[in-house]
Order: sequence, then C-alpha cells, then structure tokens
Amino acid sequence: MSERNVYIEPEERAVIRTADVYQTESEIGTTGYSDTLLSVVATFDNSGAPEGFNARCMVGKSKRGEVAMRLFAIVDPVERRFVRVGFKSRGCLAMTACSSTVCAMLEGKTFDEALAITGDDIKTALDGVPWDRIHTVYFAIEGIRALIGDFLIRQGAGIEELDRVAPCDTCSVGCIMTEHCSLRDGRIELRFGKVAG
Repeated sequence: MSERNVYIEPEERAVIRTADVYQTESEIGTTGYSDTLLSVVATFDNSGAPEGFNARCMVGKSKRGEVAMRLFAIVDPVERRFVRVGFKSRGCLAMTACSSTVCAMLEGKTFDEALAITGDDIKTALDGVPWDRIHTVYFAIEGIRALIGDFLIRQGAGIEELDRVAPCDTCSVGCIMTEHCSLRDGRIELRFGKVAG
C-alpha cells in the first residue's frame, strides 16, 4: 500500500497584482528576504502617481523577465525639494520593497540630499536584499538620478545643467545594470533631438 501524499505543492504561487504593483516573478517562498523587507511589501502605502506630479522616471531591465520601477514626484520648484513621491513597479518582491523605500527616503529631501542616498542606505533600511535581487537596489539609486533629471529637463535644463546637478556615470555598475533608463533617453533626445518614430 502506497502512502498518500496529503501535502500538494501548488504550481502557481501567490503574486501581487494591483494597479501599481505587478509581480511578474513567482517567488519560491521568501527565503533570503528579511522580515523588514517583507513588512514593507505587505504594508506600503506610497504606490501610484501623486496628483499633480511634476517629475517622473522609469528604470529597469527586460532580460530574463521585466523588472522595473517608475517613480513619480511632486517637487517644490523653488527649493528643489521632494514633497511627495510615489511608485509603480514590476518584477519581484525586492523591486516593490526598494521602490517603496526609496520613495519614503526621498520625501522632504533636496536634490543634493537625495543624490547622497546610497545603495547601502537602501539595503540597511530593508535589513538586506538577497544577493540575487541586488539589481533592484541599483535601479532605485539610478531612479533617484532619473527623477531629478526628468524634473530638470521639464524645467528647460540642457546637458550642461544635467551634468552639473545629476551627473551620470555610464561606466558605473548601476548604469550598466540598468538596461532601460528614462534619463538616458532624455539625454539622448537633448543631445541629438527627438528621434522620429
């Protein structure tokens, strides 16, 4: 007589699917995720585009599945300070956690203070990010620069001001990992004019 298997592993895992968060990767458990990171995913309240936003960006990658974040901000144009920041994300739990965390970190900060945020700051705020999801931290840092760059471009800034205020290091690990970057696209458009599509 064979033993009956009463525990059947479901083929489909629960995923988050809302208007703002679309988990494209089915997680196989939560091993490697800190309780803090999982708490952020379970309780975030800063998703979506705040009404009246005047800056937005998108950073991410598409190789082996889409992982991306879009950030939206209300920026005080006089003080150049983030008033409110929201997000939309696609990908894994870490992408959602990094998106929400970077939004919370940006609120109230000037551009200089925002650009001083590091990947280590985000990892510390989340009590770590699994090594195989570390790209999400880099995307969050690149998102800060892209959000500032978008605001500047909307205000009429040229390449020189972008280079002075929100410089890009195209040889940095973050820039190399970030396959899609709205700031990179904006810089190309400023330098060479809009590409006819």
